[in-house]
Amino acid sequence: MGIVAVTELLNGSNFFTATVAAIPIALLLQNQQIKLGLWYSALFALAMLSKTFQGGLELPLLVNMIAVLLSGFVLRLAPAFAMAAYFVATTTASECVTSLSRIGVSRKVTIPISVVFRFAPTMGEEFRSINDAMRMRGIRLGAKKFWRNPLMLLEYRFIPLVISLAKIGNELSAAALTRGLERPGAHTSIAKIGIRPVDVVVVVLAAVLLVTAYAAT
Repeated sequence: MGIVAVTELLNGSNFFTATVAAIPIALLLQNQQIKLGLWYSALFALAMLSKTFQGGLELPLLVNMIAVLLSGFVLRLAPAFAMAAYFVATTTASECVTSLSRIGVSRKVTIPISVVFRFAPTMGEEFRSINDAMRMRGIRLGAKKFWRNPLMLLEYRFIPLVISLAKIGNELSAAALTRGLERPGAHTSIAKIGIRPVDVVVVVLAAVLLVTAYAAT
């Protein structure tokens, strides 16, 4: 993920940028994340078209500035976000913590990462529950109650979410400590990690693709 982000930032060639972006998109599609992969593909394609035709179109200054900023943001960061989405979908908290511990990363880093891995899905579930409850009460963007009192949206949606997230964070931290993450000495794990033949094949193919694209530019 870091390599994808750095590579996109250091090279300005459209062909090389598209080649780098194709790697996480291909991984998303291979992992059956079809909707997300197509969404990133469409977003990246629109940004590439915007960059390609910016010089030939006469747009108002403000519109042109916004188009340049948005296209640059997408071209440089969208591939890294796509790689992050693939990483989160294919890596469990146990695998991540075990891998980091095996390469010598401090527990001051692995414990917060373990909490974050479990925090994000829980946060999404909590937000959806609050959203469904408020929608049943007619408190949603564009509803009559919203126009009568716009602050109601903040009061009844975001304040309960913030309170719930604070409570969930404390519970997840306690759960991580209960599982012995702070126990001194070597830890065991049922997660199977390591470099497999398929990993070597994917890395070699990606390296060959990037070198070929870089040489072509």
